[in-house]
Amino acid sequence: MPDPAAGTGTLKAGPGATKRGRELWYALAAIVAMTALYVVAYLQASAFPMASSWAGHGIGIAGFILMLMTATLYSFRKLRTDASWGSTASWLKFHMVTGLVGPYMVLLHTAMRFHGLAGLTMLLTVIVVASGLVGRFLYTRVPRSPETAARRRAFATWHLVHLPLTWALFAAAILHMVAALYYATLQR
Repeated sequence: MPDPAAGTGTLKAGPGATKRGRELWYALAAIVAMTALYVVAYLQASAFPMASSWAGHGIGIAGFILMLMTATLYSFRKLRTDASWGSTASWLKFHMVTGLVGPYMVLLHTAMRFHGLAGLTMLLTVIVVASGLVGRFLYTRVPRSPETAARRRAFATWHLVHLPLTWALFAAAILHMVAALYYATLQR
């Protein structure tokens, strides 16, 4: 059976068969669960939980940790070709799930307020997630054969755009956290 993350060949349905897109269903299930918890918090407070509340900070920190895992773990696994801790394809799926769930949690953290540095950080988050979805589409559609060198170059070009956007996002997120800590704790 071909590697589902490689984007080649057809996959057979049946018991134990790996199907493309399963990681998107996992992400959707996690997003639905987070939304349900957020709705409960909303109903209890009769408003969106404030970003500076315990719930707001908690969901923001958890979302940021997932995003940090997204940006690092898959890359580390790709660099370690001798690693025995999961296949690269499995880590790519993990990358895709956390790359959707983490930003969604950060969106919930904003309490739907998008101004200042936090607004810029959220805009960068949306751009990086959209770029990641484009990358996933290209990754599953670009065959790995030598005849498609031009298409593979297109994927490499996408990668050169996606990575700097991701690091710009993390720079903005870190600035946001430092500013939030400074103004929320030290200025009180």
